[in-house]
Amino acid sequence: MKYFTKELWAAHNSPVDEEQRRAMEESDRNAFEYGRQLELLRSRLPAKAYSFFTNESLHDGRLVEFIAGDDVGRNAYGPEKFDINAHRTSVLMKVLGCNLDEFFTLKYTKVRRVVFDYPSADPLFHDEGEHIGDWGYDELTAADDSYLRHEILFASGTTILIEFKDFSYEKVSCEGTRYI
Repeated sequence: MKYFTKELWAAHNSPVDEEQRRAMEESDRNAFEYGRQLELLRSRLPAKAYSFFTNESLHDGRLVEFIAGDDVGRNAYGPEKFDINAHRTSVLMKVLGCNLDEFFTLKYTKVRRVVFDYPSADPLFHDEGEHIGDWGYDELTAADDSYLRHEILFASGTTILIEFKDFSYEKVSCEGTRYI
């Protein structure tokens, strides 16, 4: 990640006031620069997909499901035969919003690269055997002239990187609780 790094997140949580102040200033600069480069990607996304990256926030959300494969969502009993030469690699993520009242399904198609780094050699707020943690920050950047890159940083230090050409999402209302 270029704009919202592990080091910057850790600095925000530093016990040293000066380190926190520096992190706030750097975060403000990075957010401005990120917004500028994101605007340059507008033409590479459908309006609804661009709206996701500019208007939706999954900060403090929870990754419920992460699936990558050559025919994600395939119905094994459907009428279509599996075509081993189809090359339909895609990624599907399901994320519960931080207030437990929204459920997002993110779909990436025409995928060329996926990296899921858990628990990470460079953890943040993580003890061995614990969960992936809250969705912290994410960035959409250009991987090159054809592919986009979505990177996500979780509280544990876990990262996800996906390089793709097409993105879509759905959001539905739901009910949840932190206290059972």
